[in-house]
Amino acid sequence: MNRVTDRGFWIESEVPLANTNEWSIPLWLLWAVSEGQPADLGSASPLLASNLETLRDIYVAWTGGRQIPVSYEISSDVTAPASGVSLFFTAGVDSFHSLINHLEEIDNLVFVHGFDIPLADTEIFAHAEAHARETACLFGKRLIVVRTNMRWERPEVPVLTNKRWEWPHVPCGWEMTHGAAMAAVAHALAPNHGKVYIASTYSYSELLPWGSHPLLDPLWSTEAVRIVHDGGETRYNKLRLLAQHPEALARLRVCVDCMGSKNCGLCEKCVRTMLGLRSIGVERCVAFPDTLTPTLVRQQELKENTVLHWRELLDAGLPPELNSAVRSAINSYKNGLPVRTGYFKRGVKRWLYAARNAGKVLMSPIDRS
Repeated sequence: MNRVTDRGFWIESEVPLANTNEWSIPLWLLWAVSEGQPADLGSASPLLASNLETLRDIYVAWTGGRQIPVSYEISSDVTAPASGVSLFFTAGVDSFHSLINHLEEIDNLVFVHGFDIPLADTEIFAHAEAHARETACLFGKRLIVVRTNMRWERPEVPVLTNKRWEWPHVPCGWEMTHGAAMAAVAHALAPNHGKVYIASTYSYSELLPWGSHPLLDPLWSTEAVRIVHDGGETRYNKLRLLAQHPEALARLRVCVDCMGSKNCGLCEKCVRTMLGLRSIGVERCVAFPDTLTPTLVRQQELKENTVLHWRELLDAGLPPELNSAVRSAINSYKNGLPVRTGYFKRGVKRWLYAARNAGKVLMSPIDRS
């Protein structure tokens, strides 16, 4: 097993890894912005160095971090890109879409233990890895398995050494930092590829501050590894492509509750995906249990980063009862109401919500102009 380490962070894999500190630059830049500490990032390639201040400014704007000074040395030893193209792969809708779109070009599927699945969950990861390995074999690709402690292992007390925090933990929350973590893995794997695809989460019409973003991902590139943010299509259109490939559709793994090779059919992400499939005419997908009902749809608790996907489903061809349930779930989120679990509780909350808003109107100043 090969391993690279830097002040608490580590990445390991059976394949060759890059023996430079460049892979940890994304992590320490984010940490410095989050903690307001000066960022001494060491040696960076000319291309990456030219983008570091722009990356800092974007993260400051999106996370409320501090405009810390960034210092680095421009490396005079520029590594030529290795042959090979990789894709970060989770077996979800986005990564399957990128795999199919670039099937002839992609050589490697990168599957990471320590991102979605905690390092301690070895049994769950074993199932997920077997599932990914079967998929890689089916599509004729090499599976590169990586382990890292970037997300889940956190010592209780950080240590300040030479004005640098030693804490294997990325700041700002995983939603904002997972793109930098993927960039770190991409650079650690530099001997295995010269180009890496990161599948998009949102379409170009839905963009919001997010850790993997078309504005951010390419800026982490170096002369040795080009990082590409791939796929600005809506999830609806991605599913339409997957529906033409039953072998991919049957192997979808989207569940955030099970995290292994199965989908629970009950969580928000499972329900959202099943609704998308139903909207394009896929009545049953073997990757999901037969759980989709209007009641289950109404019970989903949406968030700011998920409601965008649900709005795509409105009037997208769903049966009337499911379309109405989608509208109900969106309205519950929009109006701050509890999900549809019972008429009494929801009715009381609606009354309180109306009373609170009426009070705001009555207490607002009168415009006498």
